[in-house]
Amino acid sequence: MMMFQRGFQGGYRGGACWSDGYIGGGWHMLFMAVVLLTVVFTVIYLVNKSTHRQDNKDVLDILKMKYVQGELTEEEYMKKKDLLLKK
Repeated sequence: MMMFQRGFQGGYRGGACWSDGYIGGGWHMLFMAVVLLTVVFTVIYLVNKSTHRQDNKDVLDILKMKYVQGELTEEEYMKKKDLLLKK
């Protein structure tokens, strides 16, 4: 059983490489905070990206309806469509 309790340094230190091993002190807390913040910002980015796409789709549908109803010429429709797709 003693074999399983030894850390990377050859003796039992209360845990593997996290406590007093390779990453000691507060570094593990900093590492976990960076991982957590990365996950949070990734989720926020993906939610904003999908919301922006939905808004653009709604505006493009309105633009298409105006073109179909004859309120816009083909040239006006294409210019406005290109402008919206660049955002």
